[in-house]
Amino acid sequence: MRGVFVAAMAAVLALSACQRERNNEKLPGERPSTVVEAETRVDAVPQEEPAVARSQWRATSEQARTVTGNLRVSLEGRRGGPVVFAFANGITVRAQPYNVVPADQRAGSNGQSLAAVLGGDPRVDAHLYRVLNENLIPGRTGGMCGERPARHLAVSEFVDSSGRWVFKVAAFAGEAQPPTSADPELCAAFAYTAQ
Repeated sequence: MRGVFVAAMAAVLALSACQRERNNEKLPGERPSTVVEAETRVDAVPQEEPAVARSQWRATSEQARTVTGNLRVSLEGRRGGPVVFAFANGITVRAQPYNVVPADQRAGSNGQSLAAVLGGDPRVDAHLYRVLNENLIPGRTGGMCGERPARHLAVSEFVDSSGRWVFKVAAFAGEAQPPTSADPELCAAFAYTAQ
């Protein structure tokens, strides 16, 4: 009887040793079920696609306060469709996205980068839009480009050095769409912070 018990215990120990060996065989990059190390990999500059997470913005630049006022951004339908920029001072712009480029790329306006035009961060992306229509409330005489209609927008949404989400918009009146070697005729740049 004692011999059977010893044999059974030896079998159990051998089986557990095999199990331990199998558990030591991990796939490349596989992490243990208990995380014991901090995740330190983060984006250098947190940024997002405009109108996805935050939609209400407070005008912070003088140009934004006097021309457009606060801003509400929304997607019309789903991603990839038109984006609606509704400004408190009576301007509403519907725009279709056509490109996403690094903000350090040249806009075509006097050789400046999109980051310089926007007054933004050169490490983030700039989202480019073709204006489908710019509507003004009755009695308002000028839009984002004054008397001329806005034709294109460059937009960047990111966290600034003080930890705030900021939204930068540049409006262009020319037919040339940024980025280009031609002059897309920058009208103005507007700055907002998340409300």
